[in-house]
Amino acid sequence: MRIGTYNVLGLTGYPPKDSVQTLGNPLSETTAAHFKDVFQDLGCDILALQEGVTPDQIRRIANAMNCHAATIPSPIAWPGHVISRYPVKESRAFSHVSPYAEDRPFSRTAGAALLQVADDRMIWIVDVHLHPGRIELRNEEADILAVRTAELLDTGHPVVVLGDFNCEIGERLHQVLAHAGFANAMSAVGGGVKLTIDTAGIEGRWKIDHIYVSSILADRLKHAEVVRREGYRQDSPLLPGKWVHSDHLPVIADLEYP
Repeated sequence: MRIGTYNVLGLTGYPPKDSVQTLGNPLSETTAAHFKDVFQDLGCDILALQEGVTPDQIRRIANAMNCHAATIPSPIAWPGHVISRYPVKESRAFSHVSPYAEDRPFSRTAGAALLQVADDRMIWIVDVHLHPGRIELRNEEADILAVRTAELLDTGHPVVVLGDFNCEIGERLHQVLAHAGFANAMSAVGGGVKLTIDTAGIEGRWKIDHIYVSSILADRLKHAEVVRREGYRQDSPLLPGKWVHSDHLPVIADLEYP
């Protein structure tokens, strides 16, 4: 089984001023066809997305891939999605609209999808996008996720927590997951945590996209990597008209499961 996470920048491509010449509107058929090919190129059985699009557009892409899809709502403008070749049995949203959504936990998105991976096996996929600028909100989000993941573990099914953490190793969510016995896929079998934002044109270099698996899956991890090939990132200088699929890089993990 291959599981991936990818912040897709609203399917705009990066930088949008150049990609728009090819893709047009993020909700266009051209954009759907482009990202269908991108997602298939990653070869994932389960792919969690952040900074997504409308349910209709992600359904169009998933249908073209012959996959199932679940959408996790965003209180603002950044839904999450889980695209899966396995049926979706249930989904739960942790992110909800409120009058003060920008200042509340999970203003981006967070939620879980339960997937039927075999006749007698299911797995929870927890797709998260934490607050980018305020550590106190990320800490609050981490504390909520500690409760939510414990509830999911109590169902007896394996749990994968993945997405755009907007923080590097050491912040509270990483501590919460480690305390609960989760393993970071890159740390375990990927040669260590690596940059997931470092493409040309972006100020700063960050290791903020992660995949964690619950303890029952830790020994089943076989390989993990940050995808850095052509189309996903670009060395400087970024030539005029040149663009990549997103400002983030995908992270993928291979497991011997089920």
